[in-house]
Amino acid sequence: MSKVTDNYKSLASGIGFTYDENTNTIYGMKNGYELLVYATDQRYPYLLTITTSARSASTMLGKDEISLFKKSVAPATALTQKDSLITVVTKSQANQGKLRDDMEYTLNALTAFLHERGYAACCQTCGASAQTVGFMLETARLHLCAQCAARAKSENEVKAQKRQQKNVNIIGGIIGAVLGSLIGVACIVILGMLGYVAAVSGIVMAFCTLKGFGKLGGKLTVVGIIISCVIMIGMTYFGNRLDWAIQLTQAMKEYMDYEVGIFEAFQAVPTLVAELDGMREYIGSFLQQMLFVVIGAVPTIISISREQRNVNRVAQIGYLQNAGAFADASESGSVSNF
Repeated sequence: MSKVTDNYKSLASGIGFTYDENTNTIYGMKNGYELLVYATDQRYPYLLTITTSARSASTMLGKDEISLFKKSVAPATALTQKDSLITVVTKSQANQGKLRDDMEYTLNALTAFLHERGYAACCQTCGASAQTVGFMLETARLHLCAQCAARAKSENEVKAQKRQQKNVNIIGGIIGAVLGSLIGVACIVILGMLGYVAAVSGIVMAFCTLKGFGKLGGKLTVVGIIISCVIMIGMTYFGNRLDWAIQLTQAMKEYMDYEVGIFEAFQAVPTLVAELDGMREYIGSFLQQMLFVVIGAVPTIISISREQRNVNRVAQIGYLQNAGAFADASESGSVSNF
């Protein structure tokens, strides 16, 4: 268990909420509003977002009201309203006492602010004035009533089944991976002409190759990853050799007053490098580029795999192991069973 997870659990307990580790979300009720608290970007775990779904029959939040809220509630850096979704972004620190005090103050201020303006809790999708519960729809967190949650789950299960049944287009994936890898080759050559062997070129190579396969192949599978890795190795070798060919043509023109075409130089790279006693540097530059490709490939594969797992996912925050909760709530016509 990480320190951040421990801190989130302590924060949730301190403000009377619950922490759902599966979705990394703190959730609970305050003053009649269902609230979700989470980090939008995991790189900044204490830049927390608070959301609730509520609406007023009279008007939307105005600029003056938003400005007043931000000025009076120090931890809040932003307040926005999109339809019925109310979002507050807060900035605090890892100190548990300070974090708890800031969050509790902000939650109380937000709910009082909404109550004073006649905002009532409602479903984010249908707008019905009903108690809501937090749900994950793919990577988004929503506030849904029982009926909308059940419908979303049913619709997304159908989409997920169709996606699973869809065959991967290997040929399209290979074309996409090759096209993506060409961006990586261009990055290697351009940075090489500037005199750099930069990590960014390997990262670009890995990212674009894998994304290219997934884009034209339909989805990235284990076979797709293997094919993409083979293409990465080949295109990294090609890019490194092309970089050396360009450097050799420039050196021969500058120091030997002898012009040679890129294609001719590309074919002769191993021979020319060996004659110049530079084989160690040539192989070293290729291995260095491959190291950068690996550095870029690993997080990219993890990220794409996580994205694909989240596609068409609908799960109740706090009850991910209780799939029957959807059916129970739908049959009862309320969310009280959650």
